[in-house]
Amino acid sequence: MTLAFEYSLKRHQSARNLKIKIDSKGLITVVSPPLIPKFIIDQFVKKHERWVLQHITVQQQKPTFNSSEFVHVFGKKYQKKLEFSLNKKIGIHTWGETIIFNPTTPPRIETKEDQKKWDKKFQEKLEQFLKTTASHYIITRTHKIAEKMGLSFNKITLKKQKTRWGSCSSQRNLNFNWQLVHFETPIIDYVIVHELAHLVHMNHSKKFWDLVEKYDPEYKKHVGWLKRNGLHLG
Repeated sequence: MTLAFEYSLKRHQSARNLKIKIDSKGLITVVSPPLIPKFIIDQFVKKHERWVLQHITVQQQKPTFNSSEFVHVFGKKYQKKLEFSLNKKIGIHTWGETIIFNPTTPPRIETKEDQKKWDKKFQEKLEQFLKTTASHYIITRTHKIAEKMGLSFNKITLKKQKTRWGSCSSQRNLNFNWQLVHFETPIIDYVIVHELAHLVHMNHSKKFWDLVEKYDPEYKKHVGWLKRNGLHLG
């Protein structure tokens, strides 16, 4: 039986039915009860082949906000470049449509291991830059929007999270995912308004959404955008 893709098989004692899982990188895994024959599993996957291909196509069409070659900052796409220069500041900086990492010493790249080492250094410096950039924008905007909404909060924390863009605690503390820095500012502002609105309504009632809409009339568009694209960070 020929399939248009490959998949890995995992058998679990607790599994009751066959399931197909596709991760954010498009890797396909079939979870199976321990005693189901391989040919039955192949038939199951073949039956769902169209669904798998459609799912992968949708994933491929989503933008990748931070890849090995590019990174998005406030919605703008920059090409990553490692470039040593005595005439430019050390660290990460943007130049036109390029984001440059200028190290303290000239990079010596002769092997794949050298490349991996410098890629890792670049990513570490870039993450620091992105977190700092996000902090400057989000903290400033949160104070400004809170003042506009007539609200006060305790403190703001920024973290790297996989599935949440923000949260508001009963102690009036706000938490934001600094990876919001990849998105255009109207999307970030929506998340800020959303969490500030929870200071008034700790739920998602009609009154909550009415308050969100008052300060972000296009919130439905922003919610839809986040659902379609927000978790595909690369």
